[in-house]
Amino acid sequence: MRRSSMTSKFLLDTNVFIAAVKKGWTDTTELLLHILSGDKYHIIGNDVLLAEYRKYAERLNARDFYEFLRLRMEIVNPTRKEVLRLLPYFPPAQIADAVHAATCLKTGAVLITNDRHFKKVAEEGLIEVWSISEAIRRVLRR
Repeated sequence: MRRSSMTSKFLLDTNVFIAAVKKGWTDTTELLLHILSGDKYHIIGNDVLLAEYRKYAERLNARDFYEFLRLRMEIVNPTRKEVLRLLPYFPPAQIADAVHAATCLKTGAVLITNDRHFKKVAEEGLIEVWSISEAIRRVLRR
């Protein structure tokens, strides 16, 4: 089942967070701030994603940005059963990615990522996945 591309729910993979804070002000930074500001979009995450964000926020000296994002994120943790359903679509070492995909499946959120590990689950139509550049085009209308 393909999700509507008009959804206002997003799960932002760790590589989006890193791209937004690592190189100063970029289109990705603008995308995140646009999504996080106002009522038009809803950010979904899970405890695993928050731990990943926190780890990179510490490394990249972006703790304030992490807090800004964390306070605007709805935490939805999938069940073990939901994660196990999606685990076969991922390499063995990518359990966190299965958790993120299960969160998207549970909430109907679009996953924004440049991680190719999500290709199979997207091709099966279980979740909708946008690359960062696609999200910039769709959300910022560029």
